[in-house]
Amino acid sequence: MGKLKLFPSDVIFSKYIRTRDNWTCQRCGTKYVPPTSALHCSHFWSRGNWSVRFDEDNCEALCYGCHSYLGGNPTEHHQHKLSRLGQEKFDELQKRRNTPLKSGEKKYLLSNDFRKTIKEKMKEVENG
Repeated sequence: MGKLKLFPSDVIFSKYIRTRDNWTCQRCGTKYVPPTSALHCSHFWSRGNWSVRFDEDNCEALCYGCHSYLGGNPTEHHQHKLSRLGQEKFDELQKRRNTPLKSGEKKYLLSNDFRKTIKEKMKEVENG
């Protein structure tokens, strides 16, 4: 499968997740100084799953090495995500993943209004 198109919403959401996670890999604990391309916004279920593409529970900051490793080891990736979320939150995330977007939701996720909301959340995280 080819690479999915990155939209402006993906870029700001990725920065938000990495900021939320204090620019630290959530698997190995390595801390990075922004900006850097060495720390990724990793999606448990890929960005192709629009119902969880911008879901905070679906995403976490992972360094290139951990992202690559978990991406090639689905059983360990599943265990990692389950241990981070707990069974109840993991099950809720899976339900959201299996729920199609409602009419107009994808358009909103690509809108300036959505990006503004994410930028506001990022400011809250940055300001503690």
